Amino acid sequence: MRRDYLRELTCHRDKQRSISDEAQEVLQDLQEHPVMFFEPLKFVLDDVTKEFIKLVVEERVRFLSRLNSGYVHVSLMCNSGPWDFAFLGDVPFASAAWVREEDLQRQVWVPDPFNARPVALGRLGVAAYRIYLPSSVSLLYFQACALRCAVFINRSLVSQHVGGYSPFWVSLAEFRAHAGSFGFELLVLADSRFTGEAPVHQETYDWLQPGGLLRPVEAHILPQPTQHIAHVSVVPAKDSGTRGNVQVTLKLSEGCGPGMTAKIRFDDHHLLATERKVGKMTQWSEQVPEARLWTPSEPELHVLTLSLFSDGVQVDAVSVRFGLRTVESKEGQIRINGEPVLLLGVNRHENNPFGGIFMTFDALRRDIELLKELGANFVRGSHYSQDQRFLDLCDENGILVWEEAVAWQPSLEDLQDPIFMSQQLRALDETIDASVNHPSVIIWGFLNEGEANVRAAREAYQQLAKFTKLKDPSRLVSWASRHKVRDETLDLADVIAFNDYPGWYDALVPDIPAVWRSYADWVRVHHPGKAVLIAEAGASGLANFLRPANSSGAGLEMWSEDLQAAIVGATIASAVAAGYAGVALWQFADSRVDVALLEEDNQRRQELPVPPILEVGAGSAWVEQVAVGYQITNSPFGHHMALRPRGLNNKGLLSLSRQHRKLAFEVAKEGFRGFCFPIVPGRPLEPSTPTAVVEIESLESLDALQSHAGCSGCMLAAHTWNPADRPPGEPGLRVHGHRLASRAARFVLKAGLLSLAGHSDGRLAAVGGFVTVAGTRDVASSYVAVRQAPTSLWRFEMQDNPNVFLLRVIAGKRCGGVLSLHAGRVPEDLRDANSVYAVVHMDASLATLFKMRMVV
Repeated sequence: MRRDYLRELTCHRDKQRSISDEAQEVLQDLQEHPVMFFEPLKFVLDDVTKEFIKLVVEERVRFLSRLNSGYVHVSLMCNSGPWDFAFLGDVPFASAAWVREEDLQRQVWVPDPFNARPVALGRLGVAAYRIYLPSSVSLLYFQACALRCAVFINRSLVSQHVGGYSPFWVSLAEFRAHAGSFGFELLVLADSRFTGEAPVHQETYDWLQPGGLLRPVEAHILPQPTQHIAHVSVVPAKDSGTRGNVQVTLKLSEGCGPGMTAKIRFDDHHLLATERKVGKMTQWSEQVPEARLWTPSEPELHVLTLSLFSDGVQVDAVSVRFGLRTVESKEGQIRINGEPVLLLGVNRHENNPFGGIFMTFDALRRDIELLKELGANFVRGSHYSQDQRFLDLCDENGILVWEEAVAWQPSLEDLQDPIFMSQQLRALDETIDASVNHPSVIIWGFLNEGEANVRAAREAYQQLAKFTKLKDPSRLVSWASRHKVRDETLDLADVIAFNDYPGWYDALVPDIPAVWRSYADWVRVHHPGKAVLIAEAGASGLANFLRPANSSGAGLEMWSEDLQAAIVGATIASAVAAGYAGVALWQFADSRVDVALLEEDNQRRQELPVPPILEVGAGSAWVEQVAVGYQITNSPFGHHMALRPRGLNNKGLLSLSRQHRKLAFEVAKEGFRGFCFPIVPGRPLEPSTPTAVVEIESLESLDALQSHAGCSGCMLAAHTWNPADRPPGEPGLRVHGHRLASRAARFVLKAGLLSLAGHSDGRLAAVGGFVTVAGTRDVASSYVAVRQAPTSLWRFEMQDNPNVFLLRVIAGKRCGGVLSLHAGRVPEDLRDANSVYAVVHMDASLATLFKMRMVV
């Protein structure tokens, strides 16, 4: 059916490829110079990507895709290449006079990010796309045209659009009468330049913004070109969970007169017997028969089909898929259908390894599979409107979504610029129209990291928040703040969201819990009852760059996967401990940034100093050495680009191609999946105030028959004596039980985080670190270490004697396991004659009982 979301835009393709000798040379050059791949070759050169490379560099592609719905003579053409193409360069925009026939000799496959391809790599300017359409086409739907777009029919300008990611419609009704037998020439000019006329896109944005037709163009054929459905939304009422009530909003085209009527049906039920008179905009309530609730665990979906009639003759029909669910922010929680949900997820750029945002349906489905493997239930679309097919998949898999309009760190000047604000409003309007029927979308966002620390910014935020709530009052409104407690706009948001990177850009790794706890406590004082999210947090980790510890074994190396994993794990644990409503890690996969350094004649090319480390014969490790070398160079595009080795934002849990799972992916999976006890979202773990500083002494195993194999009367300790205290390749200092009271360590438990506060003998080893489940011992147990970054949450489980307890993991790796000083039959458990290494064991009978001594 027309506008029914397509499951795969490139299905039924008939491709004929012809690769020239020149293109083959380019392929060979790509393989010899892997800097083009932006990550180590072994993560890129799989068979699928090799084929994609051919598609990127080939000179000519012939492709035809056509899909007919067979419903009341309404049909849809998917114009996904070939299009005639020309890169025109730095010419005036929105003038077809610059497009000559002799220029349009190259063909490209749309979707096409033209300045991310070899033909115009990194160049700024205007590109022309041309295709011929049959005269029966009435509407065009551009899913994404960047950065600004001009549409011509037979060289007459019919539409201009700014905003490269939100979709828009173009009507051809007035041209159909003059089309003739040959049809239309559709000419599209796409401009990749950053100009004051399009301030909603700026060169400083921290991701690659190519120009071109970034997503497919749909051509719609209608029996009555001036009479059609412009938009349909189905919004659940507050009581939709019990009664299935929804509000239907119908907008019609300008050509619709007074004699219009509509019929609807839900799912497979028959059309309703009565017709409803409808005008240009009509709202009414309906009750869904056999209503089924949409929840993250059971994402049930319904379909509404609306048929439009003009004087009794059917002229259009639209099918809309939707879900019955409500969302609200209340008492510090985000609630779906009245139930609090802890949001655990990632920020996600839509990209392929070669610069475009268009992904095949298989690639989108693979992202969903990876998100489910991760244990994520939440995605923040960064920082623009997401592909509707991806949102379809989120609907089907119960993944909640934050959908936002394009912007990145807008200045106060931007927020007071009428042009910027009008373009922001239009992008937001188009984004909501496109995504309003997706039950997975629960938050509308805008103005990511704007200059909201000044009162003068409030007007812009208030304007956008009011517009959004009027357009869709059923969802939450938020924006990610980098100013946090200095933000002057937080009272305007339904959900408060903070971006910060403690452990990476500022603060030390052991300070991560305190940083996030301070923000959450501040919100509860100054904005009581509002839910607070961690909207961005993380660290860079270069794919396959492993440096678990420095020579002393005490630290983690910058840019290593190991440091990234530690920060990611600490962020998740800190968010839960401090009572956040959710956390979105930055980011799902590595993404390209705009470095424009790859072509000799690139108009934006500037030389970077060559890092001295390149002079050393690095062998296969040269990529890592280049990356580390770049951190000491200056960027040609602003200070925020200085830490983007490999031309990537390397904070992904996955590599750019998704072929490599970094250590942080596995740590995040343990954090997202590691809840075996009830966690109340939006509530800090108890005790929320710290316990006294204590020393912990073991009593005996729960199973008295096993006690002889353990370490009764031992003090929990963490200090260095032999190499096994700091195992190679494993950060941190192993915890053990020691028979000498003088070796006792001192601990503090606060909100599930067990930290090392000192030692009875005054030594400083690992002080300030956190007790964390560490390396694997066997299939049922792991060792325990004090590390800079916490990834485990604990609780004291008191026994009948109020001073006797056992230590249990309540979140993270080995969740549900108990701390044990039971040596068992593993020789490595015995540290020396006076001590034994502590383990977390899933067998509760091996739990060691402890008592605590208060330290005065």
